[in-house]
Amino acid sequence: MDYRILIAAAVGLVLVAFGGFYLALSSRLHEPAAPPVRSAAAPSPSAPDRTAQSQAAKRDTAQPGATPAGKATAASIEAEIAQSEHAELQALLKTHFAKEYNELIEVAVRRRNEGASDEAFGQELFTRFQEIMRPRLRFAVAASMPMIDKLAANEVGLFHALGTEGAAFCLKVLGKDTAAASPLPDGVRRLMRLGTLYRFQAIVDGMQRYLPVDPLAAPEIAAFEASLAREGMKFEDVRTGAFMNKGGEEPGKPCLMVEKLYQAIARLEEGPRRKVYAGVFFLGRDK
Repeated sequence: MDYRILIAAAVGLVLVAFGGFYLALSSRLHEPAAPPVRSAAAPSPSAPDRTAQSQAAKRDTAQPGATPAGKATAASIEAEIAQSEHAELQALLKTHFAKEYNELIEVAVRRRNEGASDEAFGQELFTRFQEIMRPRLRFAVAASMPMIDKLAANEVGLFHALGTEGAAFCLKVLGKDTAAASPLPDGVRRLMRLGTLYRFQAIVDGMQRYLPVDPLAAPEIAAFEASLAREGMKFEDVRTGAFMNKGGEEPGKPCLMVEKLYQAIARLEEGPRRKVYAGVFFLGRDK
């Protein structure tokens, strides 16, 4: 296979580190649409009420299988996720990856009952999403072109945001900065979350008709190089990652160059566009 067919080998260390900083920066369970039941604070009961509650608690604990007050259950965790920004992804996983989804819920229940903080809980939850996704990414190469283009458009928006409002996080997302993270702009977090959702949607869309990706033909390579030239890039610079340094040294400039790369790919005809996106988004991302 021509080494230029799948630029993931070269760009994999340059573009979004899906299993690394991309994950770490987007991992907390986002503010829910409605407060989770577990976080609601009940008013302090009066003395008679406390007596009644104590008696009720004794009756409850006497029932076989009763859940201790305040303990997380599969139902409470599912409700918590359903109230969060991960609700759509939750529905997809529950429908198409039931075994993995149930295992995720089991782990989430255990972590909540171990006293995991909201931040740690969100990190673990999103880590599990990624673990379900990675080994299946290869199926996404057969997704419909509109589905793949939707993912690509989201990535264009993400890297534009990382080059502007989120410039301070650009190098971190590219895996070139290990400094401690601080809160991301809401717009960047939203685009990262959507990127994960769209990858899962592409996997589901492509699973039933998976086919291997053929190499780029010589005319397709020429078309890609011509499209890169319109953005002031050369293929060799993309292959080595040197293209990111061509926008200047200001914060965020490397991410704006990645945006330009995606725009160059988007101009290709469907055949070569699918092949290049396969290398950038899906193949080789299962590690």
